[in-house]
Amino acid sequence: MVKENNIEKIFIPAAGTTSTENDVKENDNVILTMAAREVEGFNGYQGTGFRIIGSAEFLNEGDYFNQVHDKYSFANRALVVTVKEDKQLL
Repeated sequence: MVKENNIEKIFIPAAGTTSTENDVKENDNVILTMAAREVEGFNGYQGTGFRIIGSAEFLNEGDYFNQVHDKYSFANRALVVTVKEDKQLL
């Protein structure tokens, strides 16, 4: 994740997600959910989750793509999510 001009962006390696890419071309609004049991949640609860609401785009060139591809060589595209809202769920 990076923060530019006070806007957070999440980079996700992508390969073979052509139907999702086509969906994003029609409507770039996305909701992501993620969780980790290793991260302590509210009230000492073992595990937590997050909901991210934002807009998405797939990139196959440029700085964002290069950052993803340098770390994940299998990625032929980068899914970049611009965060509009985030919330811890647990």
